[in-house]
Amino acid sequence: MKKITITALFLCGAVILSGCDGARKALTQTKAAPDEFSVYTRAPLTLPPDYGLRPPSEAEAAARKADDPQAQAKRVLLSGRELETQPIEADTPGTTALLARAGAQHAEPNIRQTVNRETSVYAEEDQNFMEALIFDPDPGDVVEPSGELKRIQENQALGQPVNEGDSPVIKKKSKAPLEGLFDGWFN
Repeated sequence: MKKITITALFLCGAVILSGCDGARKALTQTKAAPDEFSVYTRAPLTLPPDYGLRPPSEAEAAARKADDPQAQAKRVLLSGRELETQPIEADTPGTTALLARAGAQHAEPNIRQTVNRETSVYAEEDQNFMEALIFDPDPGDVVEPSGELKRIQENQALGQPVNEGDSPVIKKKSKAPLEGLFDGWFN
């Protein structure tokens, strides 16, 4: 009777505690997901150091306008050439206005040829580098796989170390008399 009472009290306590979230977390091994809001703290609000600046005077504004980054970029990109105005050919007045605001009438008409000419050197260098990596003229000794497998199995059967003995290699065939004579002529 005493055992039954203790067992009943224990089961009642277990049922009651299983409903409690804190007891469930303490008694089980459930993985708790991280709280994404507690990972990063927000930086305190501060005033920028130049908050009290005044607008530039007329003289300073004129000096800055002469050193305009957009004007500098145009000078560098055009390298002394003058902008050529091209007529805008668009289907609708809206498209025409949009292209005019974007400066499409000042676009260089043969920019694609210029870019291709300037970057073709880099593409050719990359291709030569990749060919040198892929087509190595002298790869060294190449192990003959079936002979190597046979040698390893024999060493294991005799109880010798696996690296005992010489590895069989594939013999290179000799070149034909005129082989390689015209290499590089038709590239």
